[in-house]
This record gives sequence, structure tokens and C-alpha cells, in this order.
Amino acid sequence: MIAFISALIGLGACSGKPVADQTAPAGDSSEHVPAVEKSSTSDDGEKATDPGLVTEGIDKVEMTTGEGKEMTLTMQTLPNSREYQYCELVFNYGEKGNDIYSTSPLATANLQWWDGLDLEALAKEFGAKSVHKNGPQWWSMDEVGVMASESVKVAGTDMVFGAHLPPGTLNIPKYTVFSPAKYQDLVWKAGKPVYQIIDSDGHVYILQGHKIPVNELATLGQKFKKLPKGWKYRVKVLNEDLVMKLTPQKPIPSVQDEFDQIYIRVPD
Repeated sequence: MIAFISALIGLGACSGKPVADQTAPAGDSSEHVPAVEKSSTSDDGEKATDPGLVTEGIDKVEMTTGEGKEMTLTMQTLPNSREYQYCELVFNYGEKGNDIYSTSPLATANLQWWDGLDLEALAKEFGAKSVHKNGPQWWSMDEVGVMASESVKVAGTDMVFGAHLPPGTLNIPKYTVFSPAKYQDLVWKAGKPVYQIIDSDGHVYILQGHKIPVNELATLGQKFKKLPKGWKYRVKVLNEDLVMKLTPQKPIPSVQDEFDQIYIRVPD
């Protein structure tokens, strides 16, 4: 039900009103916890930098949560995001849709906090019908930029509000192409492995977020039981950087595999 939330986080067009559209620069990869960069422009026109959270440019999306609260989302860039582990919570508001909160890009997942969450208490606190976990999982790219709010306390930890999704959005069948409309900046660096599914028409989809540990991804193709006829899985080392800058004006074809992992189509 909630497997492909990461493909929708940073959503702009489906449930929010974009204010501006700019892009973020590329970064490098590392195994340590990366700093999130967030920049803003002060009232006197000078660029101010907050060392805790960085926003690139002046991108903004205004969005209303399932509780009826107004949220402003800005483009937040997470450099060194490859194998950055994070968690998401889905707040179900029934016919009002679903709110998505994420620990990325604020901090890597705190699994002790995650395992101890009282979902019924969270639902009551946020006025939701129910709350569901999505994760933990890892980003596969070397840099990711997503639309997100300022930090919000959720069960005592900092998360960001990333999207409000219409009802029914989370029920896409496996290996069925869907096209989320969102703002997202993605960079996979040259010389590093990427994990791809190729459909029967030759379209290539690259893994965006994964729930299978990275040391098992090279042999993941052997574990597929439901891959459609004519589809295949491969591991590839890039010869050059792959940069994708997504906007709601050009929804990106995406698919979800049987392990609840999302792949997005690489432009031909």
C-alpha cells in the first residue's frame, strides 16, 4: 500500500502550488552522515546560510496538510546521499488523502526510535485515521534534492513534511508504470554502480531508493520471482554523471518492484 512514497516525496503539482522553479548543484558521495545544505535570501537581499539545513535557490511550494495546516516546502539538497538510510511515516486521513513525513534530509534513521513508535498515539495526535511506516530504506544516488518543509517534531524527533497525496495514490500495482509529478534533483556519479530494470520495450529504469541492503543488490536479479516477461535487471557502472532534474510539468515514468523499491525512467 505505501511502498512507493519515496517516488512521490518532493511532490509539487498533485497537491501543492509551486512558487518558483530552480535547480541545485551536484555533489560527491561518502559513507559518513552528510550535511544538508539549505540557503535562503534575507530581507535585505543578502544570501544567508543556515549550517543545519540548506535550501537551494528560492523554490517554494505551498501545500495544505491533512490536518488543514499550511506548509511551505523548499528545495533541500542532500549531498553524499548514497546509502543514506531514512524512514518515512504515512498519515492516513481517509478521503482527505495522506501526509508524508520523512527523516531525510535532516538525519539518518534512528532505528531505536523507529522500532518504538506508538502509531496509534501518533494518529491521535495528528488527527489521522491511522499511521503507517515506510522504511527504513536507503537512497541510491549520490545527491538528492527534494521539496520539504522546515523540521517538524514527530514523536520527539525531527522530520520534514514532504507531500500531501490524494486518496488512492498509494495503490499502484507492482511493475505497472505510473508517472508522479514532482520536483526532484538527482545525481548519480560516474564510476559508481547503479541498479536498473529494463522493460520489454527497452526503457531503462534506475533504482531510486532501496530496501534491500546494498551488498545484496548486485545479485538481486536472481531473487526476482514476478519480473514481467521480457524485463531484466542489471548492474551498471556509469561512465559519466547521470543528472535528472524533475518537475511536475514533465512527470517521470516510474515502476515499483516486488520488494517495494522504486525505479525511475532514464531519458532516452
